[in-house]
Amino acid sequence: MKYPGVERRKAEGDKDRAGGHGQVVASSPHPSRFTPHGIKGFTLLEVMVAVAILAMVLVTLLGVKNRSTENVMLADRITTATLLAKRMMTETLATVPLQEADENGEFEEDEFKDYTWQKTVSPVPIEMAHIMEVRVAVLWKEGGRQEQVELKSYE
Repeated sequence: MKYPGVERRKAEGDKDRAGGHGQVVASSPHPSRFTPHGIKGFTLLEVMVAVAILAMVLVTLLGVKNRSTENVMLADRITTATLLAKRMMTETLATVPLQEADENGEFEEDEFKDYTWQKTVSPVPIEMAHIMEVRVAVLWKEGGRQEQVELKSYE
């Protein structure tokens, strides 16, 4: 019977006749992988190590995916807050002349109910110049911490 990786060699003293007994020798660098019948296979230990490695890789990849999803959500909130702050800044700068103010509030639209705003208009302390500093901040809660985007303009 022929098995891959196994060949029959004549041992010293064997007769050169048909049907003579020879020595079974594995031609593989890993002879421990052979069963008594010469068939290759994996040991239980090798399978268990492979499964453990796959499990660790899977857990790591799931953690990376979850963190990536959180980063996308944070980027979306920062983008929304920046656009809301730009809108508030544009509305504030459209009022002429600028008057000192210190206001805060919430956005009227339902989709922005998680965001609040603060607006400060104050003169810059430079002699012989009438320059106003306009600050608009949009705030929101992210997990347990307060986040904000702030824009400044000088007019």
